[in-house]
Amino acid sequence: MASDPSLQPEIGPDGLSREAPVIAYTERKIEEEQLQLRKFIEENYSKIRDVERELANLTMEMKLTAGPKKAALEHLRKKIEMSTERIRVAKQKEEQAQKVWEAASQAVKDEEAMKQKLCEDLNNLVKESSSTQFSRLEELKRRLEALNPSRASAPSPYVRYLLFHFIYLLIIFCA
Repeated sequence: MASDPSLQPEIGPDGLSREAPVIAYTERKIEEEQLQLRKFIEENYSKIRDVERELANLTMEMKLTAGPKKAALEHLRKKIEMSTERIRVAKQKEEQAQKVWEAASQAVKDEEAMKQKLCEDLNNLVKESSSTQFSRLEELKRRLEALNPSRASAPSPYVRYLLFHFIYLLIIFCA
């Protein structure tokens, strides 16, 4: 039977076997694994320490820059709030100006309508007066013709001037 020499029992100086070969083999394997585990732990522990140092540096950097960043953010927030308030006030002023403009526009329209109505009334009065004056003029003309039948019925230059002047005044008042 061929067996592994490492599994052969060790004989001590007293002639007795020291340990069972399986136990010695197992203990050596455990020691090797523990040695590998220690190496692995040492390697990873150094990596962990590097990460911890980097984290500490980052934390310190954040602490150093957090104050100025916070102040800058607060400053920007206040500026935004002030801008929002100015916009709100400007919109109120715009609405008020819009209302004033609409009221003024309506007042202009009302005044223009009133003027147009007054012009129409004046025109009607002038037409009535003109018609009355023209009919009176015609009556006077007939009476003159009756008094002097030999005279032609063409209107005099003065009558033409009065009619032209009357029409001119009508145009001016209604414009």
